Amino acid sequence: MTIDQFSGSRDVLRDAQSGAAGAADRFVRQFERLVWWTVRSFRLAESDAEDVVQNTWLRAFEHLEDVRDPERVSSWLVTIARRECLKVMRTGKREVPGLEQQAEQRDERAPHPEKAVLDARMNDLLWQHVNSLPDSSRALMVALSSNDAPAYADLARRRGIPIGSIGPTRMRSLRKLRSSLERAGLGAQAWH
Repeated sequence: MTIDQFSGSRDVLRDAQSGAAGAADRFVRQFERLVWWTVRSFRLAESDAEDVVQNTWLRAFEHLEDVRDPERVSSWLVTIARRECLKVMRTGKREVPGLEQQAEQRDERAPHPEKAVLDARMNDLLWQHVNSLPDSSRALMVALSSNDAPAYADLARRRGIPIGSIGPTRMRSLRKLRSSLERAGLGAQAWH
């Protein structure tokens, strides 16, 4: 941050703390990109990201009077945004400010957080390797692994290929994927 930006931040913070007309809007405009950048780094769903940004500003304005060091306002906002992101990731639910949250019982059947993180990482690695397949193999793998995967007949008609070639092509693609994963040290034992 340059001296001019710091001076501007100091003035915007002071005005927002005093409740000057339009100061809250200027404060948000000054730091909006920083808050959005922080939230987007967590790769939340767009609706969750929007909620987190709103909650970040809500928390910031609830505690704006507590900020004593204008030099640290950026760090302070980043910390609030990160905490709000982690809250959404931890609970898996959006928070509605102002409504009492009931204490929730942990579902014993739910995976432990460590397993959920590991599963997500392994899923990311798997899709990185799927994306490294040749275009035709990748397109087939994506089409057949979606929740609304088409029937072979529909897929054959859409892609203009014989229905009898889909199964063998799928097997070749799976073998390529398996070889790629094994070369990366991600054989079957890595998935357990």
